[in-house]
Amino acid sequence: KRNETVVFQDETGSTLHPRLGFGWARCGQRLRVPTTSQHNRRLNLSGWVAPLLGRYGMIRTEHGNREGFLEVLSHLYRRLQRYRITLYVDGAGWHKGAPVQQFLRTHPRLRLHYLPPYQPALNRQERIWRRIRYEATTNRWFETLDRIWDTVQRTTRAWTPKKIHRLCNVT
Repeated sequence: KRNETVVFQDETGSTLHPRLGFGWARCGQRLRVPTTSQHNRRLNLSGWVAPLLGRYGMIRTEHGNREGFLEVLSHLYRRLQRYRITLYVDGAGWHKGAPVQQFLRTHPRLRLHYLPPYQPALNRQERIWRRIRYEATTNRWFETLDRIWDTVQRTTRAWTPKKIHRLCNVT
């Protein structure tokens, strides 16, 4: 019998326009973050977290759509080969439909469940995204989407299972 685990999945994205947050500046001066204010190109990320295992994964996708969702399902299935996976996602349209049902039929270790509408706090992957934004991208300007991706990967590569447990509120 295989081990079982619970996993949460979600998508996010970034543009080349900096995300502003709190920061320090000299007295009487404002914090300045350079920007070219480019909103027309987007880095799409799809990620998952298995809170009880202290494991996570993330991939870069061309679009935040069903095709990207199927890519992350394949990634998740490969990364957690020793487990039966109960996956929780939000009710986005790209998480449903015939292609998703076909994937589930051909990947029997994976069961999909939908979180209640308007309840993002139930999705532990949202906590991962929030921390990534805080550590990797807030108050920083990036010249290219590839630089954002590299920084996000470099930031999360050092994360330990203990940190994932803490971020997901697992005691």
